Amino acid sequence: MTRALFVGGCPASYHRLEPAEPPVRSALEALGVTVDVSGIYHPDGDERYLGGYSMLANPFLEEYDLIVLFTTGTERFGANVADLIAWTEKGGALVGIHCATDTFADDPAYVSLFGGKFRTHPAQLDITLEVTDSAHPITEGVGTFTVRDELYLFTDYDPARVHLLAQTHSYDDNGPVPLCWTREQGDGRVFYLSLGHNPTTMEDASWQKLFKNGVEWALKRC
Repeated sequence: MTRALFVGGCPASYHRLEPAEPPVRSALEALGVTVDVSGIYHPDGDERYLGGYSMLANPFLEEYDLIVLFTTGTERFGANVADLIAWTEKGGALVGIHCATDTFADDPAYVSLFGGKFRTHPAQLDITLEVTDSAHPITEGVGTFTVRDELYLFTDYDPARVHLLAQTHSYDDNGPVPLCWTREQGDGRVFYLSLGHNPTTMEDASWQKLFKNGVEWALKRC
């Protein structure tokens, strides 16, 4: 049985865990993955929050084959970044959605693990994803598609250290903006998909296909 831990949410009103959970859970369960969810919740729908990232530490990590992050900010909220990196290097499947690159950005080892970190974003816009490697298992069956979302621009991003799968020309950041890539570190695999600020993006059929393929690849199923 493959077990996944989805960790998300943040203290602010954006990147909330509650609306992100249904589309992520449905995608993972469609792959036959058992899903646990943890993170920061806003049970009253306002700025008050409960929870944290404490599941991102040993011994909890050892129970899972896959970790999916939709987290934000430098505050640890109980997470142990060194444990997460070691878990990945020992063969864990690590998947980051959108704000995962705006998490623990003060830790160079975490930034290196993902291959880049959030710098800024323009106002939301229509983003057309263009596949750059159509032969990769993650992009199999995925064509050009457009969603309205928040476009992340990156720093500490070195294209030589990642395998770029998709980009966009919908915004010029001195060239096309990377949207989706992979890395391998130790025995583990890392997949990152920057689109996903809006729940409607996560519900999009093409986003779901790309995300599922990324999970399958990270789990070494393809």
